[in-house]
Amino acid sequence: MNSKNIAVSAVSASLIAVFLILGAYITVLDISSVVIASLFTLIPLYKKNYLGAFLCFLAGGVIAFMCYGFNPITLVFPSFFAFFGIYPIVSTKMLEKGVKVAILYVIGIIWCVAVCYGLYFYYTLFMGLNLHNMPLWVMNNIYYILAPVAIAVYFVFELFIRFGKRFLFYYLSKIIK
Repeated sequence: MNSKNIAVSAVSASLIAVFLILGAYITVLDISSVVIASLFTLIPLYKKNYLGAFLCFLAGGVIAFMCYGFNPITLVFPSFFAFFGIYPIVSTKMLEKGVKVAILYVIGIIWCVAVCYGLYFYYTLFMGLNLHNMPLWVMNNIYYILAPVAIAVYFVFELFIRFGKRFLFYYLSKIIK
């Protein structure tokens, strides 16, 4: 890695950390900040630096987790580490290797639904989240409601990453020569 790639990766990691910390402290911004932070994992991929992107994903997440005081109660860190932070890197690598988009969508949907169910069980069983204020029909059908919501979240996230990547790479081409 040359110094330009290291500098770009450091900027990317710091932007990831800033947005994750914002999402952790301001609960209204939790999911939106995770999605925006996941866009910044793509900055090193402009120069096809997959190692730099993965290290930015790890460094930015760990720095933000340390600044938040190692508190796993927030939705930001489990969702970022389980899906939103790593998926853009994996999907870009898979598309570069020639994997068909339909297969990528199937893998992404299964991954997103599994993470959604995992987060539900993590917060209800291990963290003791109380959902008794929800209507009874929601509680009786929560397993059937989570899957379509996760699929919708996946397609919105995939669309955001595709347009965000195009936008980001356009402006990076103007900055990085």
